[in-house]
This record gives sequence, C-alpha cells and structure tokens, in this order.
Amino acid sequence: MLEHFAVIDVGSNALRFQLASVPQPKRYRVLEQDRLPVRLGYQVFQTGQLDSRAAEQALTALAKFKATADRYRVKALRAVGTSALREASDAKAFTDRVRKLGVHLEVISEAEEARLISLGIMSGLQFHLPLGLFVDIGGGSVEMAVANASSNYCLFSLPLGAVRITERFLQEDPPRRKGIKHLRYHVEETLQDVVKRIRKEKFTMAFGSGGTLTTLAETDARLAGDSKIGSLAVLRRPRLKTLIEILMQQPAAERARLISGDPKRADIIVAGALVLHEIMVQAELDYLFVSKRGLRDGVMVDLLRKKYGESAPWQQESERAQSVEQVFQKYDGGAVHSAHVSQLALSLFYQLQPLHKLGEKDAGILHAAAMLHDIGHFITQKKHHKHSYYLIKSSGLESFNKLELELVANIARYHRKAHPSPKHLGFSQLSPDNQDVVRKLSAVLRVADALDFKRAQAVKSVACAYHGGKVIDIACSAAENVSDEIHWALQKGKLIEEVFDVKLSLNRAKPRSL
Repeated sequence: MLEHFAVIDVGSNALRFQLASVPQPKRYRVLEQDRLPVRLGYQVFQTGQLDSRAAEQALTALAKFKATADRYRVKALRAVGTSALREASDAKAFTDRVRKLGVHLEVISEAEEARLISLGIMSGLQFHLPLGLFVDIGGGSVEMAVANASSNYCLFSLPLGAVRITERFLQEDPPRRKGIKHLRYHVEETLQDVVKRIRKEKFTMAFGSGGTLTTLAETDARLAGDSKIGSLAVLRRPRLKTLIEILMQQPAAERARLISGDPKRADIIVAGALVLHEIMVQAELDYLFVSKRGLRDGVMVDLLRKKYGESAPWQQESERAQSVEQVFQKYDGGAVHSAHVSQLALSLFYQLQPLHKLGEKDAGILHAAAMLHDIGHFITQKKHHKHSYYLIKSSGLESFNKLELELVANIARYHRKAHPSPKHLGFSQLSPDNQDVVRKLSAVLRVADALDFKRAQAVKSVACAYHGGKVIDIACSAAENVSDEIHWALQKGKLIEEVFDVKLSLNRAKPRSL
C-alpha cells in the first residue's frame, strides 16, 4: 500500500497545502494541492498582532487541509509558519488553537525558510545546477539563498515582503510618487549589504518564486503576446520596468483586471514588483527564471528525505501542465483558441470566487478542461464535446488522480450543448459535491468558449462586477465589434444564471490605452 504525506505552508498572504504518495524511492506523486488566499499577515507588521478575522479564516483553512490529510490517512504531516507568525506577539495563542485541530504548526526561522524554498525549486529542475541564486518574495519577507543540490552557501531573510511594504509605504490608491520614492530608498538601503555578499558567490543562474513573481511573469508574458510559458518562465528586467510603470499608474481595481492569476494580489503587486526590480538591479541580473515551485514543495521534499533517510534528490512525477500539453499536442486541439479560452476562463474563475467559493486546485482542473475541451475534433466535429470526454478519460494523465480526471472530462464535455444532468452516466456517478464543482466550472467554461467562438481572440480580457447581488455584469475588452460573441455568450451563459441564481449581462468595453 502506498504511503501518503502532507504539508501545509502558512504564509503571510496565503495558505498552501500539498498531499503526495510515494510510488517508488526518491519519487513522489502529488495527489492533492490547494491554495487559499487568507492574508494572515494583515496588519501584523504594523500592530505586532494577528488580525482576529484573518486568524479565524486561517483556522478554517487549516481544518479543511487536516480533513483532507485524514481522509488519506497520511503517515506524516508537517505544517510550517513564516514571517507573520514569527513577528506576531500572539503567535503562540494561535498555534495552540491550531494544535487543537490536530496540527502541530512549526514557526520556522528565516534561514530555514530560505533553505526550504531553494530546495523546493531545485527539486523541480530537470538539469544539473552548479550554483544558483534563489529569490522568493512573500507577504512578510524576502528570502534569498545561493545553493546547489548538495550545499547552501548563504541564506538571507529580509523584511521586504509585499504585504509589509505595501502597508508601510503605499497606502494611497493608486500609489503616490512620494510613497514610491520612500519605498525605493528603503528597499535599496536594506538590500545593499546582503546583495554585496551574494555577488561574491559565482552563481550561474537566478531563480524566482512566490505568488508575486509568478503573477508578474505571467502578466508580462500575456501583455507581450508570448503564447506559451513552460515550467520555468523568463522575466527580463527591462520588461519588468515597463510593467511596473503600467501598474503604478492604475488603481487597484484596474490592476486586478490587468494582472494574471488571483486579482486579490492587485493591492500588493506594485510593492512586490519594485522590490524585485531593485534586487535585479543590485545583483546585476538582466533576467531570472520564475518557478511555480517554492516553500511548499521544499517542505514536502525535506519531509520525505527525513522519513526515508534519503539525502539524494527527490523528484515529483510528471508535472500536471506537461501532461496536459502532451495530450493536447497528440490530438491537436487548436492551440491559440484553447490557450485563450483558458485565460478567459481563469480570469472569470478568480473574479467570481466569492460566488463559487472553489479553491486553487479547482482552478487547475478548469485550466486542464479549457485546454482539452476541443480535442474531440480529432474524431469528428459533430458531438465533439462527447468525444473530448472519452479522450480525456482514456488519456492516462498520470498527474491527475481518478476523481480529478473524471472532473476534467465532465467539465470539457459540458462546454457546449446539454447542461449537466443526472441522466448522463458520467455525471450521475459523481458525488453531489463533485457534481456541484462540474456545474460551476462548466458554466464558467461555456462563457469563456463562447467569447472566442470565432477563434479570433477579439475579446482580449473580461472584468466582472456585481449589482445588487443578483446581476453579474461582464465587460468584454475588445477593439472591434464583438456583438456576435456577446450574443453567443449570453446563450451559453444560461448555465451560469441557473447555477448561481443570477442574471447575466455582457457588454463591450474598449481597451484602455496604457
């Protein structure tokens, strides 16, 4: 019987969870992964205490993660807390409450956090790294390390996290130049001695991680028209500077529409970007590689090393994005259209989160369904949505467990024609909770697909607003007439109206000049 392990990263801006099995020595397979946007560091760096509402939200998230771990009967669970809990005077009272949930929450040191982050990134590399610089911008702190697979040469943690710096310097919206000037001076002074020491090490590559960096890299790629991001994205300093100029001029509401990923990061993205740019300037980095791996992955690898006594590198089995890409290429599902539908669907997903209340794991399932929804064309155009269902079911996506694969297949199947129904065998075999997930995500996918039904990418982006809690208004940014797309989205949007008990409204909005 496979052994299962789980880890929890209690960060200042989000809580992350990962659960894995070990099919063979030095390899693990991620079965469950989630991220909940709980800002535990809210006001901590100003008041020195945890915000009571944020603490309650964190406890709810931890209880959810613990329940998942219990369901798999994990052999070991390790939970770590970072900057917010290191600095909160009432951290012990919080960890005591966490212990009552059956979770021992370990508040790790700055150096340990830096070590685990570099370990998490390195464990995902498919090549030998002689020596690398690792930078992670969190909510409360910035971790920097120079390391390779066998040694850590220097580890640093600086109080320059995006939440902390935003609360201290950028309280205006949009940020004022005076606040930006003071922020830049503070960051420059704080970094100087550390970067001077780091530059003495002859690292060959630089890597970045954390939500701030992945958001910046994905936003930069989208605005620059890059169609594909691999497991490592490249973020160039000149393009980062241009992106910062754009972000600084926009209020948070506009930044939320502009950035990729979680729009709740919009209020802290400017501070995080300014910190990153200063690091790149002082370290003389023209570019760095941005990884989606980080602390959570490092904690998992470290846990497995200790449990199995294996100091040699551990690697995660086939990454989800790679396996989706392999299936997509096999059946040639229409790359540009599918990628654009995925982008629109994820934008709708994050903006509608208060309605559907689904987590980051479900965003990954939606992305897979959006990328694969049209592969049924490989067989025939007629009833291609049903062919997509069967092709996905038989695809052998190794990084999805059986249930996740069933969800992806069902969501793709319902991107057109009939709504989800208990009369359909595949849907009827799901639990009520999972049927609810399929209804919600297929409702989102139907609208996203309709907005690109001409496969011209005329609708560049979408912005959602609520009116009286009963109307969802979607503004479609487009430089040309998209009345056909809007008409079709309203037709296919009937499932959104049914699932969320709302009225759907769509209109065209001209793109803002940046």
